[in-house]
Amino acid sequence: MSISLSATVVLAGCGTPSPKDFGGPWKPINRFQERSTAIPLNQKYEYFAAPMDGTLKSMLTRWAKDSGLVLSYQISSDYTLITPVTQIHTLDIHVAANQLNSIYRAQGIAVRVTDGQVQVVMANSNPAAAAAGKPAESLRQGAPVDSKS
Repeated sequence: MSISLSATVVLAGCGTPSPKDFGGPWKPINRFQERSTAIPLNQKYEYFAAPMDGTLKSMLTRWAKDSGLVLSYQISSDYTLITPVTQIHTLDIHVAANQLNSIYRAQGIAVRVTDGQVQVVMANSNPAAAAAGKPAESLRQGAPVDSKS
């Protein structure tokens, strides 16, 4: 009986269809190219709005992290990304910040890139005043500055 079972298994193996021929651009493995190809190690970062960002703070957080910068988000609200933001595609973060300033000017937001930081502040605020702990109004042109604090 075991001989007939063995014969059945062997004959069943002969009756299987041949493997499919998957066409396409197959490449042999374990072979080197004939010519060298340059592979950039430090690719430039492109600043753009990704669909997953959703909000200004999320996008700027990603930009800062990817660029090795610190995000200093100094306003109390986050803002949704709007259609004009999709037009930002640049390798220069300063250009991207200027484009964001144009887009979000109506909301009174200013994006600044200084000293390794991406700062988001209200457009009428003064960074020198914030650093000194003074309200922006005290540093208006022509206004006296109290240097004792």
